[in-house]
Amino acid sequence: MGKRSRRGHQPQLPAAEKKPPPSPPASLAPERSLLDAIANGELDILIDEITTDCHDDDEQLVGFENAFDEDASFPLLGSAIGEDVEVLSVSTVNNRRELIATCTRAGHRYEIALLDVTNHADQTTSRLLAAYRRWLT
Repeated sequence: MGKRSRRGHQPQLPAAEKKPPPSPPASLAPERSLLDAIANGELDILIDEITTDCHDDDEQLVGFENAFDEDASFPLLGSAIGEDVEVLSVSTVNNRRELIATCTRAGHRYEIALLDVTNHADQTTSRLLAAYRRWLT
């Protein structure tokens, strides 16, 4: 045991003698940035497929509307501001520059921004929503 300093603390080892903490095994610590890059790459490919032949943002938005019409499974369950809703469709409404979700809750129909809906959807619909969110950023 090393000598104690006047305050009763162990003296620090010189920097060269300090050992870094052991890193977790590779199987327990996946490279998150690599997984994100793969996922983002897949979303970029989907965005390219949806927006092919679109000349501006408005046409790309309509491309996303068409993709939801063709590939999403409606109705789907979701939530908005903490309340459960059923999403019936997604569309462009009233010249807004975003997709609008037509939802029902307790017998009432609402139109809210798709980005305000947390979905509990199948994989295809969830991928479309993730691609739409990525396209907007």
